[in-house]
Amino acid sequence: MTQLLPSNSLGFLLVDAARLFRQAFEKVVVEAGLELTPGEIRALAYVARFEGTRQAVLADRMGVEPMTLSAYLDRLEIRGLISRTVDPSDRRAKVVRPTAAAEKVFTEVRPIALALYEQTVSGFSEEERAVVDELLQRIRANLTNDPQIVGSATQDPALPLPRTA
Repeated sequence: MTQLLPSNSLGFLLVDAARLFRQAFEKVVVEAGLELTPGEIRALAYVARFEGTRQAVLADRMGVEPMTLSAYLDRLEIRGLISRTVDPSDRRAKVVRPTAAAEKVFTEVRPIALALYEQTVSGFSEEERAVVDELLQRIRANLTNDPQIVGSATQDPALPLPRTA
């Protein structure tokens, strides 16, 4: 049977690598016995990265339905990890911010995320790691018109991961 594209096409590799990375992250979070689910951690990281953003915009950036994000945010708010306030420019919308308590979660997750990062780039030289980061950022910039994503720094402020060899 003829394939549309070879199995090692860029799109297939990106989607497959993202799927595998997400599965690995979910596994290490569950194994670590953290009090939050992988989805809640991901939502909290997006809240921190895009602090003060509307819920609907966060859902779009995460690629989840608004109701899915709302459920995550409800649980995070109950735990005191985020706050939701009325958007001053549109009283129907809510903006989301992390609380100081969120830093404790990031402190717990950071070593787990760093270990997964190291596993992901195992065997890469520092130069190769830098090239992969740069190329993925350029791909992301080519595919989005979101100025907060295009202009984002190399290092995600939500879960800062120090660069190591």
